Amino acid sequence: MFTDYRSGENSLTNYCGLIFKMLYEENPKSFEEVLGALLPSGTNLTVGVNFLQQTKQRKSIPDLAITQRSFTIFFETKLYEKQTYEHIKGFQQETQDKILFLLSNFESDEPETQFAEQIKRAWEEERVILQPISFEELLKQLKSVRSSESFKKVIDEFEIYLDTKNVLPRWKYLLDVVNCAGSFQEIEANVYICPDTGGSYSHRRAQYLAPYTNKRVTKIFEVRAVVSIQQELGEGNVKWNNSGEAEQVLIEEAREAIRLFEFRINENKTLPLQVFLLTNGEPTCFEKTSPGGMFGSKKYFWNIALDCQNSQELARFLDGKSWNDFQN
Repeated sequence: MFTDYRSGENSLTNYCGLIFKMLYEENPKSFEEVLGALLPSGTNLTVGVNFLQQTKQRKSIPDLAITQRSFTIFFETKLYEKQTYEHIKGFQQETQDKILFLLSNFESDEPETQFAEQIKRAWEEERVILQPISFEELLKQLKSVRSSESFKKVIDEFEIYLDTKNVLPRWKYLLDVVNCAGSFQEIEANVYICPDTGGSYSHRRAQYLAPYTNKRVTKIFEVRAVVSIQQELGEGNVKWNNSGEAEQVLIEEAREAIRLFEFRINENKTLPLQVFLLTNGEPTCFEKTSPGGMFGSKKYFWNIALDCQNSQELARFLDGKSWNDFQN
């Protein structure tokens, strides 16, 4: 169902709209529950009509009143401040409930803090509820409501689609195990370095990295950032930043890491290098018990850290376990 467009259309926005449309058509009450969960606490939004008996009007009390409260909901997936305020001004004034969801892959757990000033201004000036939500939170609420088996299958497909668009924070629970047979000196310096030439040297964004040698992982690290350094210690580029540290500081730290090792300096004369800046190394014993060594230069363990907050907890969780315990 969720195939990518090859034109300039925004498939991500279109498919989010499709999901809400399908949910409403299946069960308006479930649609209301999802919106209620995504809105700020205390916000009451009724979807559909209300049936009220003996409701007093100005001059009469009808036996039955069927009413529907008007509301308009906008979604914005590209967060430009100018565009956001154009949307806010675009609401019809007579609409009773006006809501603008900012839908994005927020890195912080509390995006409301990031948009606190805009949220306040939107309400005070236009009586618009401005609510940032992550794709992860949207998916969570869609999964939580009562729905048919067929709709649950659609949500599973939708989750896979969102993952391919890199808008779900799977990296927070990903362990990247790398073959470090000849580079333990670097690991001891809290870095892992490899060519930045793509192919087998490509790495998915991950929260955790573990060096592998002799069929065993003996330490788990948290990845602060990964920095690409061009030839001759040239231009630096932060590929991803898990720590939120200043990019220029990370780039210079990556250059210094290369300077620590003569063979990396020589390698960097002809190749760009990517430097994993590591922290919080924690001892563990996570073994490959199947025959043979590790196939390839790396192995990913997806969702292995779902219940872990840091490398210490992950190291403790994996200690004494086998790779076969986590087939993925």
